[in-house]
Amino acid sequence: MSLVGRLEDLALPDIFQIISLSKKTGTLVVRSRKGTGMVVFKSGQVIQAGSDSIRDSLGNILVSQGMVEQEDLAAALAKQKSAPDKPLGMILVETGATTSKIIEDVVRQQIEEIIYDLLAWEEGFFNFELGEIAPKDKIEIDTHDLLLKSGLSAEYLLMEGTRILDERRKGQTKKAPSAQPFPKASSAPKAAPAAKRAAPEAPPAPQPAPVQPPRPAPVVRTSYEPAKEEFRARIETEDSSKQLMTLKSMFDELRFPTATAEVTLLILRYASEVVNRAILFMAKKDEVRGLGQFGIELASGVSPDKVVRNIRIPLSEPSLFRNVIESKRTYLGPLEASQQNNYFMNEAGGLKPDAVLAIPLIVDGKIALIVYGDNLPDQKPIRGVETLEIFMNQAGMALEKALLERKLAELQKERK
Repeated sequence: MSLVGRLEDLALPDIFQIISLSKKTGTLVVRSRKGTGMVVFKSGQVIQAGSDSIRDSLGNILVSQGMVEQEDLAAALAKQKSAPDKPLGMILVETGATTSKIIEDVVRQQIEEIIYDLLAWEEGFFNFELGEIAPKDKIEIDTHDLLLKSGLSAEYLLMEGTRILDERRKGQTKKAPSAQPFPKASSAPKAAPAAKRAAPEAPPAPQPAPVQPPRPAPVVRTSYEPAKEEFRARIETEDSSKQLMTLKSMFDELRFPTATAEVTLLILRYASEVVNRAILFMAKKDEVRGLGQFGIELASGVSPDKVVRNIRIPLSEPSLFRNVIESKRTYLGPLEASQQNNYFMNEAGGLKPDAVLAIPLIVDGKIALIVYGDNLPDQKPIRGVETLEIFMNQAGMALEKALLERKLAELQKERK
């Protein structure tokens, strides 16, 4: 079984979502004018990646960053020739040239860089083959060393990659108009060279033009509450406009869902606009079960996805989730102390937020899913709950529609 198509029809972020939620194991190969890329998944986690456009090998990275001596690398490469199936990083650790922690960090950073680059590819062809890792790489560079045992969350990579792409696009749009004033300033001989020197050094992101004007009169020192409230209201209006634009865009994606998995991933994607961390739970008759997450970080180093999928909260005991299911309403407020709530917080990292959010998704009159969210670690107030509720309501209708269409198709088959 394979998934083949064009990136113009099914973008890489959508492919990542499908593979992640379905927890598939296989190899995704992408070809475009920019080159060829490969991403290997294991149970929905990214464990290996390579690209023609990013050719740095593990050895070159370690030496260039001063983590391994050139002589140690040469000796490890010589040993690898007699054992080609053994990763270079393992040999370097065994010889004492570096530590396993350094190798894992470098490999992780390289995989992230490759994935973020691939997510920007909008044209080309893709082919996802189910099955274990292929014995030979399908691109022109050796990716054998860029392999992680634990894997990286595809959802995390997708959200972080999307954020980076958005920042780059914003930087480009801000950079374009900033080029206009320089020709005008050229009439002043002393100003022109300074502008030319400043242009290449100034990074695009740190120049948020819309936010700078209010800052020359800082309200913190003058204690002018009206000015402070005006500034806060302006920021909140900008955030609300951004959320509405995102809501409209994702409504278009929600109109024609081809699978329940797509709807649940869209819910998590939109929840990322409202909260820092979120966990999606499936509501069963006697318990709720963890399905997926974003933003959860565990000090133990264990995969957050695995931990979330093992969370089981019985509905026979008091908990946040039982309250939501019984009321069929959104909850926004402090988390009450109870045995099951304490268990949940310990599984989710051990910290207790100031406020939590829980929104039910109702399908055919029953609660099918619950989205939990909070703003750890910065504890900012949770805003945009109304738009998330609207999206959840539409998601429930989309699932009802998909369920109805499935039943109609089954009835038509029975009649034939």
